[in-house]
Amino acid sequence: MNQRIELIDAVQLKDLLKKDASAVLLDTREELEFSEGHIPGAISNQWFEWCSKAPSSAKSTLFEPGYWGNLNVESIEKIENALGKLGITNDGTVVVYSGGISSKGREGRVAWMLLYFGIEKVYILDGGYNAWLQAKGEVSTKVVSEEERVAKQKKFKVALQPQRRVELADVKMMLEENEDSHPILVDTRSPLEFEGRLYDYQPRMGHMPRSVNIWFDRFFANDGKFIGKTEFLKLLESENILSNVKASYCEVGVRAATFSLLYELATGKILPVYDGSLMEWSHHSDLTVISSCQTQPDEP
Repeated sequence: MNQRIELIDAVQLKDLLKKDASAVLLDTREELEFSEGHIPGAISNQWFEWCSKAPSSAKSTLFEPGYWGNLNVESIEKIENALGKLGITNDGTVVVYSGGISSKGREGRVAWMLLYFGIEKVYILDGGYNAWLQAKGEVSTKVVSEEERVAKQKKFKVALQPQRRVELADVKMMLEENEDSHPILVDTRSPLEFEGRLYDYQPRMGHMPRSVNIWFDRFFANDGKFIGKTEFLKLLESENILSNVKASYCEVGVRAATFSLLYELATGKILPVYDGSLMEWSHHSDLTVISSCQTQPDEP
């Protein structure tokens, strides 16, 4: 399948919305932010609504929305129906936006998910909602009702793109098959998270083996937009990840998804996302988690 992921600026988005009345706008910010004002015609869509539940053995915190990142693909029919209700078709245009750096990759996660489900063309608004405001774009507080969505429902056919996603078993195999390569995983969390010094609600704190830490915040320029292709490639080169890297991860696969899409834009190569990320990995006590204090797995 010939898929396209592209960045679009606010001026280009204004033009696109004038020319393509069928374009679907997804606002991935928190619902409160959406209710206070959004791009006219946008639909609020939360990334965690598409996730499976944490296993019964997990901490109670991990059952709260946003604390478990594994994509739920148990019912393809439900996915098709949900995407159709959003007005999405396989070959239609979808634009995803959030609040930029403050949203911690929400737009990237939803865009990645859509590509994984088989949508051919997805745009991300560079600079997010703030860029739209700076371009003096119109603002609305109107919410598209369920009845309106049903009336505009489209037909969508899921065509999973397995090259875009890896699961726990895949990552274990990567580590076993690439014992002499380092790094093979990109961890996009903050240095404190990577070192195991932040967020004690995680089953175990630290990072996965043979990971390099490239903080999500480094993907943004001072104006709130993503850094350019040249600067992004320099960042990759400085961390020696252009040749051996196999996948990205973070805490729940949100910041990592944004990184993988930027990687694709810069290199032309698809980098799969481990959406289970550290939250799932560290839940399994037999798997190694490395922190500044100790190397795990836990002792029985």
